[in-house]
Amino acid sequence: MQTSKKILITTAGILLALFVSSLMVLRSDVQAIYAKQAADVQLTAVPVEAFKVIHFSGNWNVQVRQGRTYQVEVAFDPQNRYLPQLENGNDTLHFLIKGDSALAVKAKVVTPVLSGVKAENAYVTLKNFQVDSMSIKLHASHLKGEENKFIYTDYETTGNSKIEFLDDPYK
Repeated sequence: MQTSKKILITTAGILLALFVSSLMVLRSDVQAIYAKQAADVQLTAVPVEAFKVIHFSGNWNVQVRQGRTYQVEVAFDPQNRYLPQLENGNDTLHFLIKGDSALAVKAKVVTPVLSGVKAENAYVTLKNFQVDSMSIKLHASHLKGEENKFIYTDYETTGNSKIEFLDDPYK
């Protein structure tokens, strides 16, 4: 093999190794930034009255599970870039975001009764619900269900919505 080919192959190998190592460093930096942002999130309990329907409007990432009492925990931004608000009326608990929220606002909800979920630009996880009927309305949202038992369901989706149930009906 000629010397020029050996030099060319060696140079290409070194450049490829530098490219791969720079991608690994960039990946670790991005993971550190996301870990720092996740560590800054503090969930704060918010008092709520009874509700049957939950309506999410904005960039929410929410886990909803069935329990004995009504409990809501919401993450508030330490830099005050956004202000999540909860409004309760007509048996519906509205989750709203005022201000800039590029990252999803996290929340956890526990409720003994739930008959409907409405979501606009949100990611919602329903866990361990055993109810007769559930009405689901999504607009550009993602709904994930885990270990739920519904007898009757009503779905309405618009935009780029996704419904994903990971339930074992034989349990």
